[in-house]
Amino acid sequence: MNLFLSGRMSAFFSILLLIFSLFSCYNYSANRIVTTPPTLVGITLIGTGVYELRLRAGNPEAFFSGYTLYTGSTVDASRNPSDFSSGKACQLPLNMLPNQPREYSIEVNPTAGPLAVPGPGENTNRVCKIVATLNSGDYVTLRSSVISLDLNSGTKDIYVFSMPSNTLQVP
Repeated sequence: MNLFLSGRMSAFFSILLLIFSLFSCYNYSANRIVTTPPTLVGITLIGTGVYELRLRAGNPEAFFSGYTLYTGSTVDASRNPSDFSSGKACQLPLNMLPNQPREYSIEVNPTAGPLAVPGPGENTNRVCKIVATLNSGDYVTLRSSVISLDLNSGTKDIYVFSMPSNTLQVP
């Protein structure tokens, strides 16, 4: 009989401890997640109006949602857009998650549709396709984004952008 009661008491205290630990959890941050910006390695014309943008990135964030391309006639205009919604985002779903420290690529194409099959000399680690028209002389900058969960307001669809990547000029 005592053995039975000690087992019930043990289960009771285990459950009580679990409940206590859930309600006493105060070691969390109310700050938004900050994601790392990619590093642009190069941009190459691979077809009529189609570019391959090579980058190095490591995004281990659980809520990583892709990259957004910003263009401008100057370096400053592409790095500091007046409105973050002016950028062109990766088409979802992503082809792969860029979470290893290696070189990836993004196809920038003026027409929508699936990713093109990488040709000879092109990077096979293609993350996504961005539908945008690039002109020679434009400046391009990428920002990575994550979906942020705000525990205070209960909103979950807030995109948080990284700092801008380095900027390249379209050849």
